[in-house]
Amino acid sequence: MTISSELFKAIMRNYPTGVAIVTTVYDNEYYGLTVNSFTSLSLDPPLVLIAIDKKLTSHEAINKSNVYAVNILPDDMKDLAIRFATAPREERFRGLKIKTAKTGSPIIEGAIAYLDCKVAAKYPGGDHTIFIGEVIDAQVMNNKLPLIYYNRGYYSIKQTISL
Repeated sequence: MTISSELFKAIMRNYPTGVAIVTTVYDNEYYGLTVNSFTSLSLDPPLVLIAIDKKLTSHEAINKSNVYAVNILPDDMKDLAIRFATAPREERFRGLKIKTAKTGSPIIEGAIAYLDCKVAAKYPGGDHTIFIGEVIDAQVMNNKLPLIYYNRGYYSIKQTISL
Protein backbone atom coordinates (compact mmCIF):
# COMPACT_ATOMS: atom_id res chain seq x y z
CA MET A 1 0.00 0.00 0.00
CA THR A 2 1.25 3.47 -0.88
CA ILE A 3 0.02 6.56 0.92
CA SER A 4 -0.92 9.70 -0.96
CA SER A 5 1.58 12.54 -1.27
CA GLU A 6 -0.92 14.81 0.50
CA LEU A 7 -1.10 12.50 3.52
CA PHE A 8 2.69 12.19 3.56
CA LYS A 9 3.10 16.01 3.50
CA ALA A 10 0.48 16.42 6.24
CA ILE A 11 2.36 14.00 8.46
CA MET A 12 5.81 15.45 7.76
CA ARG A 13 4.58 18.99 8.54
CA ASN A 14 4.36 17.84 12.15
CA TYR A 15 8.09 17.16 12.37
CA PRO A 16 9.95 20.37 13.27
CA THR A 17 13.27 20.94 11.53
CA GLY A 18 16.01 23.50 11.42
CA VAL A 19 16.21 25.78 8.40
CA ALA A 20 19.24 26.25 6.18
CA ILE A 21 20.08 27.84 2.88
CA VAL A 22 22.14 25.63 0.60
CA THR A 23 24.31 27.55 -1.84
CA THR A 24 26.60 26.69 -4.70
CA VAL A 25 28.44 28.31 -7.55
CA TYR A 26 28.25 26.98 -11.08
CA ASP A 27 29.45 28.63 -14.30
CA ASN A 28 30.32 31.79 -12.29
CA GLU A 29 26.75 32.19 -11.02
CA TYR A 30 25.39 31.76 -7.50
CA TYR A 31 22.51 29.41 -6.77
CA GLY A 32 20.73 28.89 -3.48
CA LEU A 33 17.58 27.52 -1.92
CA THR A 34 15.96 27.11 1.46
CA VAL A 35 16.05 23.53 2.76
CA ASN A 36 15.02 21.55 5.76
CA SER A 37 16.13 18.24 4.26
CA PHE A 38 19.63 18.47 5.72
CA THR A 39 21.29 16.31 8.36
CA SER A 40 24.66 15.19 9.61
CA LEU A 41 25.68 11.71 8.50
CA SER A 42 29.17 10.88 9.78
CA LEU A 43 31.80 12.29 12.12
CA ASP A 44 34.78 10.49 10.57
CA PRO A 45 34.96 11.61 7.87
CA PRO A 46 32.64 14.57 8.45
CA LEU A 47 29.69 14.04 6.08
CA VAL A 48 26.33 15.77 5.70
CA LEU A 49 23.46 15.09 3.35
CA ILE A 50 20.95 17.23 1.55
CA ALA A 51 18.03 16.12 -0.60
CA ILE A 52 17.20 18.42 -3.52
CA ASP A 53 14.21 18.24 -5.88
CA LYS A 54 15.38 17.26 -9.36
CA LYS A 55 13.18 19.94 -11.00
CA LEU A 56 15.06 22.86 -9.41
CA THR A 57 17.81 24.85 -11.11
CA SER A 58 19.83 24.59 -7.88
CA HIS A 59 19.73 20.80 -8.28
CA GLU A 60 21.36 21.05 -11.68
CA ALA A 61 23.96 23.51 -10.38
CA ILE A 62 24.93 21.28 -7.41
CA ASN A 63 24.92 18.20 -9.62
CA LYS A 64 27.32 19.81 -12.10
CA SER A 65 29.53 21.83 -9.72
CA ASN A 66 29.84 19.01 -7.16
CA VAL A 67 30.11 21.54 -4.33
CA TYR A 68 27.71 23.16 -1.91
CA ALA A 69 27.62 25.07 1.36
CA VAL A 70 25.01 24.75 4.09
CA ASN A 71 24.22 28.07 5.81
CA ILE A 72 22.38 27.40 9.10
CA LEU A 73 19.88 30.22 9.69
CA PRO A 74 19.17 32.08 12.92
CA ASP A 75 15.63 32.97 13.93
CA ASP A 76 16.06 36.58 12.75
CA MET A 77 16.48 35.45 9.11
CA LYS A 78 12.93 34.28 8.45
CA ASP A 79 12.53 36.77 5.58
CA LEU A 80 15.68 35.43 3.94
CA ALA A 81 14.42 31.85 4.26
CA ILE A 82 11.20 32.89 2.54
CA ARG A 83 13.11 34.77 -0.19
CA PHE A 84 15.30 31.74 -0.98
CA ALA A 85 12.19 29.53 -1.06
CA THR A 86 10.03 31.74 -3.28
CA ALA A 87 11.91 34.49 -5.15
CA PRO A 88 13.35 34.05 -8.64
CA ARG A 89 16.95 32.81 -8.56
CA GLU A 90 18.30 36.12 -9.84
CA GLU A 91 16.85 38.00 -6.83
CA ARG A 92 17.90 35.67 -4.02
CA PHE A 93 21.39 37.07 -3.43
CA ARG A 94 20.50 40.71 -4.15
CA GLY A 95 21.79 43.00 -1.40
CA LEU A 96 23.28 40.19 0.70
CA LYS A 97 26.69 40.38 2.29
CA ILE A 98 28.47 37.16 1.46
CA LYS A 99 31.92 35.70 1.55
CA THR A 100 33.28 32.94 -0.61
CA ALA A 101 33.96 29.51 0.85
CA LYS A 102 36.91 27.34 -0.17
CA THR A 103 34.70 25.63 -2.78
CA GLY A 104 33.56 28.98 -4.16
CA SER A 105 30.07 28.57 -2.69
CA PRO A 106 28.60 31.70 -1.12
CA ILE A 107 28.46 31.99 2.68
CA ILE A 108 25.73 34.29 3.99
CA GLU A 109 26.75 36.86 6.57
CA GLY A 110 24.64 36.49 9.70
CA ALA A 111 24.17 32.73 9.42
CA ILE A 112 24.82 30.84 12.65
CA ALA A 113 27.33 28.54 10.99
CA TYR A 114 28.28 27.08 7.65
CA LEU A 115 29.57 23.80 6.27
CA ASP A 116 31.48 23.93 2.99
CA CYS A 117 31.23 20.61 1.14
CA LYS A 118 32.50 18.67 -1.84
CA VAL A 119 29.99 16.12 -3.14
CA ALA A 120 31.27 12.67 -2.17
CA ALA A 121 28.29 10.66 -3.46
CA LYS A 122 24.90 11.04 -5.13
CA TYR A 123 21.93 8.73 -4.71
CA PRO A 124 18.46 8.69 -6.25
CA GLY A 125 15.71 9.52 -3.78
CA GLY A 126 12.42 9.48 -5.68
CA ASP A 127 11.86 12.96 -7.09
CA HIS A 128 14.99 14.19 -5.25
CA THR A 129 18.70 13.48 -5.38
CA ILE A 130 20.52 12.83 -2.13
CA PHE A 131 23.86 14.62 -2.17
CA ILE A 132 26.37 13.39 0.40
CA GLY A 133 28.87 16.15 1.08
CA GLU A 134 32.29 15.81 2.64
CA VAL A 135 32.80 18.84 4.85
CA ILE A 136 36.09 20.48 3.88
CA ASP A 137 35.63 23.68 5.88
CA ALA A 138 33.21 24.92 8.53
CA GLN A 139 32.78 27.70 11.02
CA VAL A 140 30.43 28.78 13.79
CA MET A 141 29.90 32.49 13.20
CA ASN A 142 27.59 33.48 16.09
CA ASN A 143 25.48 32.03 18.89
CA LYS A 144 22.01 33.16 17.82
CA LEU A 145 18.99 30.90 18.24
CA PRO A 146 18.08 28.75 15.20
CA LEU A 147 15.15 29.24 12.86
CA ILE A 148 12.69 26.33 13.07
CA TYR A 149 10.19 25.19 10.43
CA TYR A 150 7.02 23.52 11.68
CA ASN A 151 3.57 23.02 10.13
CA ARG A 152 4.18 25.48 7.27
CA GLY A 153 5.48 28.21 9.57
CA TYR A 154 8.76 29.60 10.86
CA TYR A 155 9.44 29.77 14.60
CA SER A 156 12.08 30.48 17.17
CA ILE A 157 12.76 28.02 19.96
CA LYS A 158 12.06 30.88 22.37
CA GLN A 159 8.43 30.94 21.15
CA THR A 160 5.76 28.69 22.53
CA ILE A 161 3.71 26.87 19.94
CA SER A 162 0.14 26.45 21.13
CA LEU A 163 -1.52 23.32 19.89
